Amino acid sequence: MTGSLRLLFVDDDPDIRTIVTLSLTLDPAIAMVAVGSPEEALAAAEAGSAFDAALLDVAMPRMDGPALLAALRRIAPGLPVIFMTAHSREHELAALRAAGAVGVIVKPFEPLTLAAQVRALLS
Repeated sequence: MTGSLRLLFVDDDPDIRTIVTLSLTLDPAIAMVAVGSPEEALAAAEAGSAFDAALLDVAMPRMDGPALLAALRRIAPGLPVIFMTAHSREHELAALRAAGAVGVIVKPFEPLTLAAQVRALLS
């Protein structure tokens, strides 16, 4: 995916939200909406915010990433989703892809190449 990209990012950790936002906005064509909970993400999607893709943390309280993906799919059926997780076993990554993700980024990630990694997964 080239050109401008409007991205919804969801992570309950404020430090990770800051690092990811700074990393992704190194690409001037990426516009970010970063929220701290699945509920905020669903509210943004239901309010009619048009996103080109979503980047979702897997481990969040109340609703995990796969459950959020299922809820988002009811609002925006074709929305491409990338998961971020600290779990890197192949069966865990395969399960996330099987849940409908276009890709998975394993934490810790390289901040300087994160935007390129997101774009590569979306292309």
